[in-house]
Amino acid sequence: MNIGIIGLGLIGGSIGLGLRKSNFGDKFIGTDSNKENALHAVKLGIVDDIIPLQDLIMQSSVIILSIPVDGIEKILISILNRISMDTVILDTGSTKYDIYNRIFSHPKRSRFVATHPIAGIENSGPISANSDLFYKKKCIICDSELSAPDAMAVVKKIYSIMNMRMIYMTSKEHDLYIAYISHLPHVVSFVLASTVLKKFKNKEKIFNNMMGSGLDSTTRLAKSKPETWLPIFISNRVNLIQAVDFYIYHLNKFRNHLINKEFHEIDQYMKKANNIKDKKKYV
Repeated sequence: MNIGIIGLGLIGGSIGLGLRKSNFGDKFIGTDSNKENALHAVKLGIVDDIIPLQDLIMQSSVIILSIPVDGIEKILISILNRISMDTVILDTGSTKYDIYNRIFSHPKRSRFVATHPIAGIENSGPISANSDLFYKKKCIICDSELSAPDAMAVVKKIYSIMNMRMIYMTSKEHDLYIAYISHLPHVVSFVLASTVLKKFKNKEKIFNNMMGSGLDSTTRLAKSKPETWLPIFISNRVNLIQAVDFYIYHLNKFRNHLINKEFHEIDQYMKKANNIKDKKKYV
């Protein structure tokens, strides 16, 4: 079984390493628009060979699409047009509904499984890939009823091999929830980093001496690649606007408590927010 990986960055590279570690697949082939990524992927053992996209499509039993979401939308129909009815395609994109709409009526729609392994970090590229990146993390599978049973079985096996817990929902639900859970935190981190940098412009020495773990951890996501996140923000624009508006509402609420010296309200607000620490117990 040939495993073809389109996009050899952090996620695609980690999937390749994870499957190799478990001896899933006979040969790993890849392609990437970034030549440096492609070279690193071979050197690191993520793939055996780098080949042109069209050759990869024809030679692969399983195709893993791990490129920015706008790229997935652009090439998925072309891939579906060329594959056999035995090929399995899965994507790892952070938005799903636009993809769902684009391919809904395609005669080979059932060969595609929409997935979102939630395991990203702020670092990128194959040099950051890790075979254990997905260990005990969650993977969302969308619109599973539209995928063929044998395609679903292959994808379930892939994520089970990497010790991921699978969650099922529709593309529309996924994009709404992920706007708050993943996309909004990135927006907040980007905006906070930009705010601090503008406020302390030309005062880098003072800023660097005073910077502590609080700002460091809160702006960690601001180190993420714009070329990955801008397409996500565009794709999930409507849900993200709603999430940002809801966040601004609560930020203003906190601000008003400060203005009105309602310190008891702030205390209660923080205590309620502390409940976020316990949420992982129930998932």
